[in-house]
Amino acid sequence: MTFARQSGIHHRPRWRIPAGQHAQAAAALMIAAGFLFDYLTPLGVAAGLTYTGVVLCAIWAEKPATAYAYAAAGSVLTILGYLLFHRAGIHEWIVLTNRSLTILALWAFAYVVCRQKTIMVSLERKQTELTAIRDNSVEGMVTIDPEGRIQSFNRACQRIFGYSAEEVAGKNVSMLMPAPYRSEHDGYIRAYFETWQPKFIGAGRDVQGRRKDGSTFPLNVSVSEIRVGEHILFSGIVRDISEQKRTEEEREKFIDDLSRSNRDLDDFAYVASHDLRAPLRVIDNASSWLEEDLAEILDEDSRENLQLLRSRVSRMDQLLDDLLEYSRIGRKTDHRYQQLTPGNDLMQEVLMLIDQPAGFAIRIDPAFESIQLVNMPLKQIFANLISNAIKHSETGTGAVDVTLQDAGSHWVFSVADDGPGIEPKYHEKIFKMFQTLQSRDQVEGSGMGLSIVQKHVQQAGGTISLQSAPGEGCDFRFTWPKHEPAAKGGS
Repeated sequence: MTFARQSGIHHRPRWRIPAGQHAQAAAALMIAAGFLFDYLTPLGVAAGLTYTGVVLCAIWAEKPATAYAYAAAGSVLTILGYLLFHRAGIHEWIVLTNRSLTILALWAFAYVVCRQKTIMVSLERKQTELTAIRDNSVEGMVTIDPEGRIQSFNRACQRIFGYSAEEVAGKNVSMLMPAPYRSEHDGYIRAYFETWQPKFIGAGRDVQGRRKDGSTFPLNVSVSEIRVGEHILFSGIVRDISEQKRTEEEREKFIDDLSRSNRDLDDFAYVASHDLRAPLRVIDNASSWLEEDLAEILDEDSRENLQLLRSRVSRMDQLLDDLLEYSRIGRKTDHRYQQLTPGNDLMQEVLMLIDQPAGFAIRIDPAFESIQLVNMPLKQIFANLISNAIKHSETGTGAVDVTLQDAGSHWVFSVADDGPGIEPKYHEKIFKMFQTLQSRDQVEGSGMGLSIVQKHVQQAGGTISLQSAPGEGCDFRFTWPKHEPAAKGGS
């Protein structure tokens, strides 16, 4: 196979006669010659040999079945020669035997030619398909001989390296490599034939490639050995991984930025939990001391203002607690986040954390008795959702139903109340940080509770949603994987 054929390079002659017309022209001439010989030799021997040659002309035809058509034509002419030409002085059985053998030979040759032509057409079609696949592959494909000379170079390689197939044909493949790979390559091939140890065969590796313009770029190369009889070739799949390397660098930078951001968040959490609390405690204590020292002269408005000041300090302290809790979600690794607890025991612990009013009923699904759940953060999630329902009750009475459904790989939990409900336009807003639908003077809170719940659920790989409308209560539903730790740790 020539390189021109492999690389898809074809030079069309200026005056080209299709092979099928060659076959037809040769067959016509030989049929005419055969009919003339048949006239000169009534036995039909010379004509039979000529008609056999006609069948052989089908090798140049486009369709394998053409051989049978030529055999049929030869058979007709052989029979016609028997009917038309004189047979004076010749035994009839000799003529019939010769012409019968001629017809038999024609069809035998036709079968052989058709079979051979079919194989040739199949091979050509497969070769064409392979060439098309190679040339249209998105991956670069290059073939070299044992001396390192390039034998084939597909279009993807031409696009990657900037060379045309003609420019690299027969040249050493090291021209596609920068130093030091260029000087080392031939040594790899020699070492392989000396030791037969496939150090660079069968596995992909990252190297540097060199384009026609002299620029270098990262390249992934996978080399395989091809044996055709005693002939050995090496086929390489090459990929330009410049974009991949750039993406990896961006990802590493993003990870570094994220790690730095997490460290900053940890620093903020430390400051919030220590440095910011100190002045808040001073303000709280100072307001109490002022109220005690000035008790005789303070009027009612001043006392209310001091109480308001302490309530704001308390709110700020709670906000710092919630911010600290929110920042730590996903990074806690204590045993409670790995510990499995019977569902009924877990819910009993939840109820102990809740300040349940006398007129409020909390109903727990009996199905909790037969399941195992992680202690944290599910305990905090249920406590937040149930407390939220109690806190937003307008009458101070009502009911909360905590239920579960088995969804195969995960649980679906529901915390539903019969409270005032929430308009659909606020369903997304309530999960954002510092968002409350009522004034904090009416309902005390930091606006972080549902944000903490959502982050815990998402960290575990679940989802949370709200079904509610004004006057219809709220139904918070969230999914939770079975027996999976909620927090996986990390930076």
